[in-house]
Amino acid sequence: MPFQLLANLGWHECSVLLFALLLVLVFFLVLRQNQKDFLEIEAWVTEEKPGL
Repeated sequence: MPFQLLANLGWHECSVLLFALLLVLVFFLVLRQNQKDFLEIEAWVTEEKPGL
């Protein structure tokens, strides 16, 4: 990426970049919480199996 583009960043581009970074953070947090919920449900299901 040319460094000239980085030097010409304005407020509009900075806000778009900040929004993209926050969106990635939220996406990461949602995936991490979903993984925790999945493991919790998986443990609950294996605990509740009637045949064991």
